[in-house]
Amino acid sequence: MDSPVFLSILIPLYNWDVGPLLTCLSSQCLHLSEGQRVEIIVMDDGSTEKFTNGAVADQLPLVRYEESGVNKGRAEIRNALLRQAKGEYVLFLDADMLPDRDDFLQTYLEHGRKGSEIVCGGISYRQNEKENPEYSFYLYKSRKTEALSPSVRGVIPWRYLFTSNIMVRRDIMESVRFDPLFTGYGFEDIEWGIRLGNSFTITHIDNTCSHMGVMSKQQVFCKMRDSVQNYALLLSLHPLKIGSTGAAGLACFLKYFPDGFLALGDHLLSRLFASMPWNWLLFLIFQCNKAVLLAKVLKKNLKV
Repeated sequence: MDSPVFLSILIPLYNWDVGPLLTCLSSQCLHLSEGQRVEIIVMDDGSTEKFTNGAVADQLPLVRYEESGVNKGRAEIRNALLRQAKGEYVLFLDADMLPDRDDFLQTYLEHGRKGSEIVCGGISYRQNEKENPEYSFYLYKSRKTEALSPSVRGVIPWRYLFTSNIMVRRDIMESVRFDPLFTGYGFEDIEWGIRLGNSFTITHIDNTCSHMGVMSKQQVFCKMRDSVQNYALLLSLHPLKIGSTGAAGLACFLKYFPDGFLALGDHLLSRLFASMPWNWLLFLIFQCNKAVLLAKVLKKNLKV
C-alpha cells in the first residue's frame, strides 16, 4: 500500500518551460526522508505556446502532468489543482519560479510537521539579474512591492501573500478556496489572503524562489492595464482593507472627476511612462496611471 502523501506541490502552467523547476524539485525530493510522501502535479491551463513540458514530466517519477483544453484562469486552475491533490499540505508554486535554497522543500516540511497553517516563502531575483535595461523597471518595481524580507511582509501578512510560493494546510484550502470571479489577471491571491487572514495565521519566512519570468517595461504596463478590472473587483469585495492602500485611495478620489479629465490623464501618463528613463519616476507614473484606470472603472460602475 502506498504511503499517504504529506505534501502536494501544485504548479499551474501557462506558456512557460517548467522543466528547470521540475528538475530542481525532483532532485530535492530524492534527499528527503519523506521523499515518497511528496507528489508534484502540473496542470497546463490551455497554453498557446508549445514546450516539452509533458515529455519532461513523464521522465520524473513523482510528477503528474495534465492539460486543460481551455484556459480556466488563475483562480479556477488552482482550485482544479487542489481537487487533484492528496497531501495534508499543498505547496503552490508558479511555473516560472526556481528555489533559491537546496533545503527549500525540507524547510517547508519542517513547518508542516510543526502544524503551521499558512507559510509564505517569499520572492527573490537572486538567480535572475537581467542586465538588459529593458527589464530594469520590472526589477525595480518588484523589489519595492514583492521581493521583501519576512519582517516587512509580516507587518500586513495578507498583503504579501503571493501564490507563486506558498504552503497551506489542506483543510484550510478546502474551507477557503480561490474566488472564481477572478477570471482575468491579478489580485486573486490578495483577495484570497484577506479571507485567510480573517481566520488563520499567515507566517512569512525566508524560503524564497527566484522569479525567472521577468518582463519588459511595456509588458509590465500592459499587465497592469489588464489587471484593473480585477483590482476593481477586489476593492468592491474588501473596501475597508483596500480602499486606503496604494492606487485605490487615489482612484476613489478621482472617480468623481469628469470622463474627459480621466481620459486625458490616461493618455498623458501613458506617454510619459513610455518615454521616461528614471525608474523612481516611472514607478510614480505607473501608480498614478493605475489609479486613473481604476477610477474610470469605478466611475462606470457608479453609473450602472
